[in-house]
Amino acid sequence: MATGINRVHFLIAILCIAFVFTQGGSIDARPTTKYCITEVKCPNNDKACNDYCLKIRFPGGGKCESNNMCCCEA
Repeated sequence: MATGINRVHFLIAILCIAFVFTQGGSIDARPTTKYCITEVKCPNNDKACNDYCLKIRFPGGGKCESNNMCCCEA
């Protein structure tokens, strides 16, 4: 009986370790968040958009996206 319980605990421990080391686990589950600001127009001016995003405290900076929108990354 005690041997059966030890084997079950060993199997659960192996499964837990395998779950932690599998790709796409909770370690790298931080999604990037992007905010596009329509008031700021930036026709091919990524530096101005990046400076603006850093100024309003978006650590990822920003770049011009489609429709001349400035998109900042959090």
